[in-house]
Amino acid sequence: MRVKSKLIVAGLCFCLSLSPLVGCAASEPKKNADFSGISSVCELATLKCYYHNVAESREEASGIFGGLLGTGYKKLWMEYSGIVEVGIDVAQVQISQPTEEGVVRVHIPDAQILSISLDKDSLSDPLVDAGLFTEVSMEEKTNAVASAQENMEETARQNTSMLAQAKERAKRTIEGYIVNAGRAIGETYIVEWE
Repeated sequence: MRVKSKLIVAGLCFCLSLSPLVGCAASEPKKNADFSGISSVCELATLKCYYHNVAESREEASGIFGGLLGTGYKKLWMEYSGIVEVGIDVAQVQISQPTEEGVVRVHIPDAQILSISLDKDSLSDPLVDAGLFTEVSMEEKTNAVASAQENMEETARQNTSMLAQAKERAKRTIEGYIVNAGRAIGETYIVEWE
């Protein structure tokens, strides 16, 4: 009987020594979500829009002899694809830590034009029409393309539906990122937009 009592006491002591460890596991601190990859996510949400663009320049003949002989008359025409990247400024994105209910508040700015470029492979050979003793210089070609790029940028800025589409795309992408970041740590997050 004594051996049996000693085994029971030893078993109880062992169980009591483990009880503080069980309490530690139950009070494990809640993990915080890591939203540090938001800049890469915003880059993924960027829209690339291609515009068929035309660069042109025209100068009429001048002077008495220019009018008769066409001296000074120039006309230039080049076609190419212009590329406009539309998205949101990642520096202005604000993401709060989740509340106890799992709500993450997000503020994103309106979409904007991030960059404008031209597809050099699409640049056609310039079509040139010039009068007697008249040439189109490389500077005039460059100025014509620069002017066309400015016009394309202004057209893109006025395209409110494209800007709205870019913002919605960014919102969907960011929301997916936040929800997946929560799943990675076993949490369910709900995104609220500010």
